[in-house]
Amino acid sequence: WLTGAGDDLGSLEDGEVEDDFSSLISGEDEVGTKLDLAKAYIDMGDQESARNILSEVVQEGSQDQQREANDLMRQIG
Repeated sequence: WLTGAGDDLGSLEDGEVEDDFSSLISGEDEVGTKLDLAKAYIDMGDQESARNILSEVVQEGSQDQQREANDLMRQIG
């Protein structure tokens, strides 16, 4: 019932799929993803990784994202 569904995917290199996906993410969405990742690191107790990601958000994000990143940095110390 899915004839031909995977035919096109088989011809793509792994990097091509990643490049196509990356091009769909706008700058703000990418920074939002970084915020989510930082929160996950905090939940796992990995403050150092969270700080590294949050510092990128402070440099790249919108004012709201920067504010949220700074708040999270203060929470983790």
